[in-house]
Amino acid sequence: MQINTFFDFCSGIGAGRLGLEQCGLTCVGHSDTSRLADTTYRILHGADVDKNYGNLKRLKGQELPQFDVLIAGFPCQTFSVIGRQEGFSDDRGQIIFHLSRLLRETRPKCFILENVKGLVTHDGGKTIKTILKELDESGYITSYRVISSMDCGVPQNRQRVYFIGFDKTLNLDVTRFNWPQPVQPPQLKDFLIDEDNYPSEIDIQYFLNYLKNPTNIVRKYSLNDFLNEEYLILDTRMNDMRLYRNKVPTLRAQRDGIFYVRDHKLHYLSGYEALMLQGFPKAYADRVKGVVSNRHLLMQAGNAMTVNVIQMLGTQIIKLFEEEQYGTVVKI
Repeated sequence: MQINTFFDFCSGIGAGRLGLEQCGLTCVGHSDTSRLADTTYRILHGADVDKNYGNLKRLKGQELPQFDVLIAGFPCQTFSVIGRQEGFSDDRGQIIFHLSRLLRETRPKCFILENVKGLVTHDGGKTIKTILKELDESGYITSYRVISSMDCGVPQNRQRVYFIGFDKTLNLDVTRFNWPQPVQPPQLKDFLIDEDNYPSEIDIQYFLNYLKNPTNIVRKYSLNDFLNEEYLILDTRMNDMRLYRNKVPTLRAQRDGIFYVRDHKLHYLSGYEALMLQGFPKAYADRVKGVVSNRHLLMQAGNAMTVNVIQMLGTQIIKLFEEEQYGTVVKI
């Protein structure tokens, strides 16, 4: 029993696609409603990539090509701790039900779904129970786990919940599916390498005024305190500033104002660097640099999945199917 193909739903800029391609799987189509994200998608993955089927709410299973794996990072704003947490009362929260419908109509062998960590505790745990019940009734054995991108090879403190599901009719021994084991993150300085990220473009006076804000918990600091520490991350927020060392905070679509120190100068975190912090290789980030605006890259990277996490999950899924086909290989 093998898996070879996948369909990339809620595709964004294709981080999930790249992760599964790194496992040797082939994408047969993708679905997203954002024109700007799809423009970046095609620059990253090739102008002649497979068809964008558009709004998944309008899709019917019989209209789609066959595929073995469904992957989707479905909209998370309604479940996020920084949002209004409206959940299923918000129309965006209904995407999961359209995905479960498409699972029933297309019957892939397995799926990978991703959402914010807050989904696990939203509405006292009722939301995740509803989702698991929906996926179960769609015919899939599902398990989930919160995984940090820090444990998967990028220095980003990004925690997300991942759902892995297998078609019940395949009679797989899903207890043999192993979640990825943590790996040591690489050095942060290897990602903060944008040479076009000019310190001269930063409004230093604005930054100094921010430090003097009486509600800021780090108002006791001066700019020179920061400039003495290389690769210190400064995450400016409305009422406080958070400092990070050896990692960056979770990248989000609507978050601006992440700074860092390099060569004892203050730099903005750029969209180019954000892509690499989401696991896109430098060669991919180079394709969009200067072509897609920095602001759009920051937003799109913040909305993306982490390539490394998907690659590690895909590897474990493929391993399960190979063991099912050939039997477990015992090394002596």
